[in-house]
Amino acid sequence: MRRLVVTALAICGLATAAMAQPPQAPEQKPKNLKVLPADMPMRAVRDTMASFTRALGVRCTYCHVGREGDPPNTYDFASDEKVEKLKAREMLRMVAAINGEHLSKVPQRKSIAVSCMTCHRGLAEPRPLQQVLLSAYEAGGIDSAEARYRTLRTQYLGRAAYDFGETTLADVAAALRAQNRLPDAVRLHMLNTQMLPTSAFAFRQAAGAQLAAGDTAGARASLEKALGLNANDQQARRMLDALKPK
Repeated sequence: MRRLVVTALAICGLATAAMAQPPQAPEQKPKNLKVLPADMPMRAVRDTMASFTRALGVRCTYCHVGREGDPPNTYDFASDEKVEKLKAREMLRMVAAINGEHLSKVPQRKSIAVSCMTCHRGLAEPRPLQQVLLSAYEAGGIDSAEARYRTLRTQYLGRAAYDFGETTLADVAAALRAQNRLPDAVRLHMLNTQMLPTSAFAFRQAAGAQLAAGDTAGARASLEKALGLNANDQQARRMLDALKPK
């Protein structure tokens, strides 16, 4: 009997609490869906949009009309005013075509599907770090390229957005070397050795640029460092042997 009374009181309490709360308005249906299914539930739409923001590293206002910091119910989500929203629709169509038309024709295809994160990796503009640094170089020279690298490394190291491995700066330095900008190429190679002091590859690549620039002593020091890190680096060994007096 006591258990029945307690249960009844609990039910009454819940009912009273429900009566005390204002009635919830029915959830609005999504408007102006042109790529996503028109009858897609609002909860699914929100989850999908959240995945877009994470994939691109942006907020809702990147595509939608609204002011950052204001409640979402003040946003005009149906508006097509922003060109970014139009771009997003085309990107969705592209992804659907890749997965549905092109990947389906790949022989012995594994269970791999393309998504926004495949390319964007948390960036609104999914450009390789090499392109970003070369653009910075063309705009402002070697100081600008190095500053850009350091800033992005501080912000994104440990995330999937950019590759801060040993080949990135080496690639950019090689591009500058091909343009006969040797001092700047050497500077980037040396920056690579500073950022990755345990990379024999970085020191060997630096030595090659130093030799091209006429800095034999610097190249010898870099090669000795490379061999100290990896005694089996045969390329560094041959380069160093070639520098020994005949």
